[in-house]
Amino acid sequence: MTVLVQAHPFQVVSEVDADPGLPIDTVVISESVSIILEPREILPSTALLDLWMSWLSGHFAVLLPSLAAPSSRPPESTDDQLIVGTVDFVRRALERGLPEEAEAAYVQLQELARTCRFLLGLANDVLHGNR
Repeated sequence: MTVLVQAHPFQVVSEVDADPGLPIDTVVISESVSIILEPREILPSTALLDLWMSWLSGHFAVLLPSLAAPSSRPPESTDDQLIVGTVDFVRRALERGLPEEAEAAYVQLQELARTCRFLLGLANDVLHGNR
């Protein structure tokens, strides 16, 4: 089954411009992650992959400041260690950018989208005092 993809114009920010006080729009982040993870029979175009990377970069720019553990103290729990490791993984992946090969780029985007979904859940817990 072929799935048509409509690329909605999400507003994104860069990590440099991110304000730690920016509200987290869970609907927009969830919707864009769902679009990226939607099953497809054909590989999305390079332009679409680049667009999706810009969405995820903007989402991470909003999410990471609320999750990054202060560097002045070591992580106190296994959960904190998982968060620190995940944040480091995301930052390294964003610095590297997408691989040249389209299929590898798509796989990396799917991995980053799943990670974004996970971090969105954690950020919601932090915002609502559940962590």
